Amino acid sequence: MKATNILILAISALSIFSCKSVHDRLQTGTIVRDCTGTYVRVAENEDYLVCNADILATKKDGEKVSVVYDYTKECAERDGKIMCMMYHENKGMIRVKSVQ
Repeated sequence: MKATNILILAISALSIFSCKSVHDRLQTGTIVRDCTGTYVRVAENEDYLVCNADILATKKDGEKVSVVYDYTKECAERDGKIMCMMYHENKGMIRVKSVQ
């Protein structure tokens, strides 16, 4: 009985420690640019503002890309920059980790 309890405890501990919180997201979308910034459109009118837009500098407006990204609440790259007065609806800000 003790061996069974130890085995169950070991399996439970292993499964708990092997689980990792996954924040990275892989999504295929379209590059959208205007005077308000660079966005990735991932679905019907679901644009996400890219904080580190320089990572997409070589991509053209309208080009399809697959990106790995994290959601973010702060966008230090845009602090202090003057943008145009146009409103671009978006679902939030992202930080692109890689482009495929």
